[in-house]
Amino acid sequence: MRQYREIKRAYQDAILFFRVGDFYEMFYEDAEDASRLLSIALTSRDKSSAAPVPLCGVPYHAATGYIAKLLKAGRTVALCDQVEDPKLAKGLVRREVVRLYTPGTLTDAELLRPTESNFLAAVAAPRDGRAAGLAALDLSTGEFWVMEFAGNGAAQDLQDELARLEPKELLSPSAIAEPIRAACAKLAGTRQCIQDPSAFDLRNAERTLQEQFRVASLDGFGCKGLALGVQAAGALVRYLRETRPTASLTHLRGLRVRRAGEEMHLDGATIRNLELVRSLVEGRQDATLLAVLDRTVTAMGSRLLREWIVRPLLRIDPIRARLDAVGELLATLETRVAIRSALRSVQDILRLGSRVSLGAASPRDLLALKQSVAVLPELRARTASCRASLLRQMVAQWDNLADVHELIEKTILADAPVSIRDGGIIREGYDATLDELRTIGRDGKHWIAQLEARERERTGIDSLKIRFNQVFGYYIEITKANLARVPADYGRKQTLANAERFITPELKELEDKVTGADLKQKALEQDLFERIRVQLARETPRIQTMGAALATLDALVSLAETAAHNGYARPEVDEGGEIRISDGRHSVVERLDLPQGFVPNDTLLDLEANRLLILTGPNMAGKSTYLRQVALIVLMAQMGGFVPARAARIGIVDRIFTRVGASDNLAAGQSTFMVEMTETAQILNSATARSLILLDEIGRGTSTYDGLSIAWAVAEYIQDRGHVGARTMFATHYHEMTELANRHDGVKNYTVAVKERDEEVLFLRKIVEGGADRSYGIHVARLAGLPPAVINRAKEVLAQLEQAETDAPQASAGVTPCPDPSLPAPHPLIEEVRQIDLFSMTPLEAMNRLAELQRRLEEKDIK
Repeated sequence: MRQYREIKRAYQDAILFFRVGDFYEMFYEDAEDASRLLSIALTSRDKSSAAPVPLCGVPYHAATGYIAKLLKAGRTVALCDQVEDPKLAKGLVRREVVRLYTPGTLTDAELLRPTESNFLAAVAAPRDGRAAGLAALDLSTGEFWVMEFAGNGAAQDLQDELARLEPKELLSPSAIAEPIRAACAKLAGTRQCIQDPSAFDLRNAERTLQEQFRVASLDGFGCKGLALGVQAAGALVRYLRETRPTASLTHLRGLRVRRAGEEMHLDGATIRNLELVRSLVEGRQDATLLAVLDRTVTAMGSRLLREWIVRPLLRIDPIRARLDAVGELLATLETRVAIRSALRSVQDILRLGSRVSLGAASPRDLLALKQSVAVLPELRARTASCRASLLRQMVAQWDNLADVHELIEKTILADAPVSIRDGGIIREGYDATLDELRTIGRDGKHWIAQLEARERERTGIDSLKIRFNQVFGYYIEITKANLARVPADYGRKQTLANAERFITPELKELEDKVTGADLKQKALEQDLFERIRVQLARETPRIQTMGAALATLDALVSLAETAAHNGYARPEVDEGGEIRISDGRHSVVERLDLPQGFVPNDTLLDLEANRLLILTGPNMAGKSTYLRQVALIVLMAQMGGFVPARAARIGIVDRIFTRVGASDNLAAGQSTFMVEMTETAQILNSATARSLILLDEIGRGTSTYDGLSIAWAVAEYIQDRGHVGARTMFATHYHEMTELANRHDGVKNYTVAVKERDEEVLFLRKIVEGGADRSYGIHVARLAGLPPAVINRAKEVLAQLEQAETDAPQASAGVTPCPDPSLPAPHPLIEEVRQIDLFSMTPLEAMNRLAELQRRLEEKDIK
């Protein structure tokens, strides 16, 4: 217990799994917490003392499942193992923490989601918060990269990148600028790990990375001038050495520098609103773009495809290279089917290679690696005939890893167990000493059987048996009824209720030979396996390279397969400013079982006459779907995939912004309107002329005139080339917004067509030029199931309000309308507001006038 307490002091925040025999035991508060979280029995040791110690435990061979539960509950686990053989130890067996389990440092297949990356990230920043460095590392694959952000938008850019990355664990210094701290804190589901600022020291970071990569300078990785990124990367490696003290990290071979100009910038709101990788509806993961496109057959390919979706490309050549490869695979059905069939035999060799390098691979892992590389020659042959540059380049750098396959084939038994402690791992013929020990083991059992037969004959005791257990070894067991026949040379070993156990000099000699051979055999097998694992670890770079190639091939084939099944077309992507889509569809919605099928629509956006499209139309008519489908088509084209349309020309988009939906952020004390305005402000402050902006119902979170004035001003600001001038689609229920087309160049009005008949409204889902003058809200209310009495009353109220508006000119001419006294009467302020020429005023003048009216109301000037 003194040993336990000494070790526990260094791991106060973790639950300590303390190895005692065949169990990991937990004591004190750890035992109380673990018994509750794991639903296991809580007991105690020293029960007779005045202060018994709370205790619980789990079998060592089943520890991984229990650790997974604790990690899911937000806890970390320190694994304390016996680091010397108990049979050889003098006194207390030495124990050490060999691993700290945290969410961002996992490599065990049982603890990882196969199709999701498992990033550990770190952030470094100066005191003013006007810059930030980010490093990200997936220990399970060896992926390791850095990037930096600068300027007033550094904190927001960092927040957006973290939203794409979704790290499982984030390291940051305890002293950090507030904007950067706030950006880190907004991550949901990420373990925040605050570090001492010394962990981010630049000199120490450079030294740590140079030692890790065995280089004299980091400039060869493109890190020159990236001090903040280097600080963050150094902190990551330092943290790994603390949490995995016994692990080799040789598969971390270098850093990749990620630069903002290579990828389309997507913020967290856009990723969420477009439902790229997660559905807005909980439990509907099939309703995402990833679910539609992911027809991969390997976990590596699925992870890479997700990466492509949240990181569309910006440069034409890489986009066209992917499109060429997808197009060729789409056109060659036989090749595509053959590649998919072969890839089904490939397991996650990126993660397998990492486990080999970390010294954590089991015999079954090596067999999985052998099975995977066995199909590499076939995959190369199937791909060799392809002409697309991306596929040709892949074939030119292909490595069949034949030596890796040969080494595993000649050393590891096909039915090897999971654990190296169980023996039965190494093939016969590989090591002469092992073969000799196995012969002794097999013959020894035969010798024991022969001895048992001789002793039965010598003593005349037919029930005599030679048995074995771990405590006493081999012994002769004789029942009480036959004790009178026991020879004098039998030495008594143990007395039982119904029998006696004996040993003889000959049996003892056989026991020493057989048991010694068995123990030596298992020890030698473990040693040989470790040597094989070390030999394979030297080939980790080659395994990683081929893993990346197979993931790319799988992702490309998946895009081709999806295009074939869903009737997608190849988009033309260029540097121009035009987005022209013919018969575009929403990739997710079209898969739903719609009563009338999905209605495709055309789109034209450019940097000239069609910069701002004002989209009006009824509720539920499909405006939001139309906006999202355009964004998804642009995104799919720039990730190098085919698109759901008859044809599409996409002028490169640097960022996609979306302001759709309405939600309160109660945790941050923000109302729906505040969230809306914050997101809108971010768009206006970050968008460029090359961006694509989607706005849905701006201003609806406040009063009608406030909302209309804000929506109007935002639209004007975006269409003005002096401010933004971006390609924008603006859906609104403010029909007054259609006036913008008459006042500004580059603005066009569109609406969703409807057909009315006998008070019934049919949504045609077709986008046509023009504006709408009604929202058909009462019709939607009827569809939603409101009681008929409510619907009828709503019609009466609507008619009265519309009549009041029609009668306003009569009232000014001295004609007094006679409204139904049971219906709401117009407020005296309405006429005054109606006379305001809103669209000839600046937004500031409009706000001042509203403030004046509000003041008069408060002074009760108008009753």
